[in-house]
Amino acid sequence: MQRTLAYWFVASTGRKSPTSPWLAIAAGLTALFVAIPLVYIFFRAAGAEPAAWQRLLQARLWQLLGNTLLLVVAVTCGALVTGVSMAWLTERTDLPGRNVLRAMLALPLAIPAYIGGIVHLALLRPRGGLILLALEEIIGRPVATPSPLGFWGAAFILTLFTYPYVYLLSGAAFRSLHASLEEAARSLGRTPWQTFWQVTLPALRPGLMAGALLVALDILAEYGTVALLRYETFSSAIFVQLAGRYDRSAASVLSAVLVILAILILWAELRVQGQRRFTQIESNWRPAIRITLGKWRWSAFLLVASVVSASLLVPLGVLIGWSLQAFADPQTLEAVFRAGSRGFGSFVWNSLWTSLLAALLATALSLPVALLSVRYPSRISRFIARFCQVGYALPGVVIALSLVLLINRTLPFLYATPLVVVLAYVLRHMPQAVRSSESALNQLSPSLEEAARTLGRTPLQTLFQVTLPLILPGLLAGAALVFLTSLKELPATLLLRPPGFDTLAVRVWVWAGEGFYVQAAPAALILVLAAALPLSFLLRQEQIFSDSSIS
Repeated sequence: MQRTLAYWFVASTGRKSPTSPWLAIAAGLTALFVAIPLVYIFFRAAGAEPAAWQRLLQARLWQLLGNTLLLVVAVTCGALVTGVSMAWLTERTDLPGRNVLRAMLALPLAIPAYIGGIVHLALLRPRGGLILLALEEIIGRPVATPSPLGFWGAAFILTLFTYPYVYLLSGAAFRSLHASLEEAARSLGRTPWQTFWQVTLPALRPGLMAGALLVALDILAEYGTVALLRYETFSSAIFVQLAGRYDRSAASVLSAVLVILAILILWAELRVQGQRRFTQIESNWRPAIRITLGKWRWSAFLLVASVVSASLLVPLGVLIGWSLQAFADPQTLEAVFRAGSRGFGSFVWNSLWTSLLAALLATALSLPVALLSVRYPSRISRFIARFCQVGYALPGVVIALSLVLLINRTLPFLYATPLVVVLAYVLRHMPQAVRSSESALNQLSPSLEEAARTLGRTPLQTLFQVTLPLILPGLLAGAALVFLTSLKELPATLLLRPPGFDTLAVRVWVWAGEGFYVQAAPAALILVLAAALPLSFLLRQEQIFSDSSIS
């Protein structure tokens, strides 16, 4: 065992030793595990009856495709505009309170979009909305306000809770941008506006493309918000076919089309990004001079404050208000804590242990893939690493469908157990763990491992005493991200959970679907607070990395 592990490290002569077959096998098995849902969905779709394909092509497929693409484009553009503008105002200007606003703009990532949709729907729904009732009482007559239902409502809500992807990446790019780039453009006669479009934005392109990709794939996978706001997309249609009509052939066909659409988005991102690289000269680095907003200072503050209010303060304020109302009413409180077969504590426990186990498994499975791709780069290792990130193209409802069909036939003893839910989390969020592990290993010089080997450490001792301790912060960041996203996962949990097994996300969805918003509020608030903990850790890690890279 130790002899094979020795192949993992680079010899002190500077030549790479042969790749360990055990490492290659472990990475290959991980890729095979990730590929199972993708292969099985296409297999079932190809085996569907021609009548199922014809029925969907004639009736619904093109409408679903148009609805889904329209929402993806609208939310991605909205997230780009919102994220970049918020990052520019907090990082590059003298905006009042920018240090506090910088953190508050990132916190909406802890709020699932469907919870934000529940809050805004309760406030703005056409009949009985809290804001509408308050305005009618003040004015004395009915007031017409925009409806949160349909395309525009879904686009607005999803933009509010996905823009932090773009905001965090573009904010980090703004902080690390060399001042001399913009100064050179200005010295060549470019106006500030021309400098922003011709110099600053191209420098931000890698982060913007990554953020836009995350937003687009997140919208493809979104179920709760679009179902709540009555806007039909592929994900909601697949859920209805599987959970409502029990038509697995139609669900498989729709899933195959949705996966192809996601793969095309991934391919387009790779084509647009291509081999472009942006490198700054790091010697004598200095930050760009902050822009003075002058008379626009407080207008800009109101703009940022409105985004923070709509995406963070209003949802949290409403959830806290409803929770206090629930605790003040003994009947509602009893309904909250006596719901289900085991009570409220079981919802919290189920959410925590499934998400934590998924985070640990995803991180452990990502290690051989990262070691192979970083320490032994080749076409095969790069292919395995990319393939293990196919989860980005597999929405939760598609993974749930594949596991339902596959486990029911091949592993029936796992069917209707919580372990299936954990497997779905791992498959869905494996890419986050792989990228975090690769990033951590890329920052670790192989010379440190070589030094341990020359001092007499065995390969196994070097792995556990040198490599893992040094990359532990990166591994924890990946695990925290998997934990965060698993906590919020809704469609896979709804479809795969065994009877009587509810998580916080499921219980919030069930109560809100029945119109019991006050009853759902404590579970939603605990879910948001639980998600805020790993998010705060990720933000601290990002700030530490940003500061170290700048210095």
